Amino acid sequence: MRRAAVIALLAFAAVPAAHAGTILHLTVTASVSAMPDELVAQLTANADAQTAGAAQAQVNKMVQTALGAAKGPSAVTASTAQYSVWHETDPKDVWHASQGVGLRSTDGGILLTLVGTLQQEGLAVGDLGWQLSPATTEKSYEQAMGHAVDLLTRRATTVARLLHLTLQGFQSVTVGEDAGPPVRPLGQSRMMTMAATAAPPPSAQADAVTVSATVSGDARLVQAP
Repeated sequence: MRRAAVIALLAFAAVPAAHAGTILHLTVTASVSAMPDELVAQLTANADAQTAGAAQAQVNKMVQTALGAAKGPSAVTASTAQYSVWHETDPKDVWHASQGVGLRSTDGGILLTLVGTLQQEGLAVGDLGWQLSPATTEKSYEQAMGHAVDLLTRRATTVARLLHLTLQGFQSVTVGEDAGPPVRPLGQSRMMTMAATAAPPPSAQADAVTVSATVSGDARLVQAP
């Protein structure tokens, strides 16, 4: 983890409570920066033909080729997505078929080479970009949450001092459920294709992702002994 950053948002109301000191409401947000460690690609096999069967046969062959190629590298996980078939009569009578193929790997070099090969087989790349793996997402969120809890305590202590009171503790703490990172930044334009003679595979450069956690608490402030 690098470039750790902490951003605090403070909103409080000191509410006197009879025989219980003063309740201080605080909300803080802390963030950390994490490097994406999983490359994800979404490809689509498309085919046009005079009959539905012919269009589907072409798509089926392309998808089987993609899944077969993905079985080679052990670091690559493949899956299939929606299968669609539709008919057009204007401006000409034609059947269209398509199916999506999803690929993911923590080894960017292997996946980019595979994607380049499949592009030359006729598959179009819809999305290609780096994201945080589930394990890295969880680890980063826990780190951000730790920063937030520490910041919450320090803020409560500071406010107590300014009010000439002492922090006794927290009577409640809430961790925000909506503070996770975005799924991933997309690194390439949609529907990229390559001619069969084009050799270079696509590129995808990872950039740091900010993971945030928000913590709220009710601190109890009492008169200093």
